[in-house]
Amino acid sequence: MKLKYLLLLALFALLSCSKDDDNSKQAPDPYILEAIIGSWAYDTVAVNGTLFLYEHTDGCNKDLFQFYNEEGKEFDFEEDYVLNCDNCADCAIASTNLKWDLYGDTIDLYFGEQLVTTLEILEVDETIIRYKRFYDFDQDGIEDVLEVTGIPYDPNDEFN
Repeated sequence: MKLKYLLLLALFALLSCSKDDDNSKQAPDPYILEAIIGSWAYDTVAVNGTLFLYEHTDGCNKDLFQFYNEEGKEFDFEEDYVLNCDNCADCAIASTNLKWDLYGDTIDLYFGEQLVTTLEILEVDETIIRYKRFYDFDQDGIEDVLEVTGIPYDPNDEFN
């Protein structure tokens, strides 16, 4: 009888642990989930600890990134940046549109099902967003640590 209970207990323990428990991701941080929504202009970029001011093109809208989560734009991420500006009267803008998922303080950005990059939110409130990502900035085959800050910037009045 004891053996039967031990086997049942062992079976229950095996069934209650799924194999993706080890790979499960954290629940989204509710504060970050709300605080990142909006439009942000790039402000600074630190590459391996060396800080640079982000240079925007004079006469054009600032390069920006936006996090949406509303009907019709559920978990959408958009990045706009100036490609060129011959006379700055006609700024050529490129846009990237991705989907995002938040796990704890980590944002995964996807193009379809393909993971594009991961951002670790270091700080966010109504005045700043600061995140870290790994990227081979100098194309030397070694990933660099980038810390990016953004400030609120909504040239099209899309966010309240």
